Amino acid sequence: MADGKLLTQKGAVTEPNGNITVNGDGSFTTAGAITKSVQLDVDRLVRPAVNPPDVAVKDNTIMFAFTVDTDEVYANIPLPSDYAQVGGLIFAAFWTNDGGVDDNGKAVKVQISYQTTALGEAISGSHANSPKTTEDTYASASGYILHKTENMTIAHADISGKLCVHLKIMFITPGAAALTCEPRLIGICITYSAYQFVLAT
Repeated sequence: MADGKLLTQKGAVTEPNGNITVNGDGSFTTAGAITKSVQLDVDRLVRPAVNPPDVAVKDNTIMFAFTVDTDEVYANIPLPSDYAQVGGLIFAAFWTNDGGVDDNGKAVKVQISYQTTALGEAISGSHANSPKTTEDTYASASGYILHKTENMTIAHADISGKLCVHLKIMFITPGAAALTCEPRLIGICITYSAYQFVLAT
């Protein structure tokens, strides 16, 4: 194998550093994984014809303004090819308010409904473990402060053997006193454990 190239041959060959094994069937296994995050900006989220959030702009930032319990956006996420088959997919939402100064201590609640599918399976309904929710509090007397929710995890068991994850994202009524305005969604962060492919030396 030439220096600087990944292993590609079959036959249970182990990369010299011991990080990657190419199995006899051509599949890869690795000795470890890294944490990887990808961002779904609002331009990668689809506003439906019915109940779409409004588009809002603040200086250099585009956002979606949600009517609570009504508006929704969608995304179809192929399961990452480097997903390490452990830990599931971890979602968090980046959000803010409408620029007002009266939301300090007020809450939002994000809900992600989902279904998972493999080739040949019907795209229908929601997963038995759907939805996932998290509540967050606006922690400033100033407007347009960036916030990030706690994590919402789709477990590995829910996506094992699947090809695609289908998402519907909403803001719903929180348990605590609600934000005085329509919450603004800036993006969704997805974090997962990824195979660590290492170049041969």
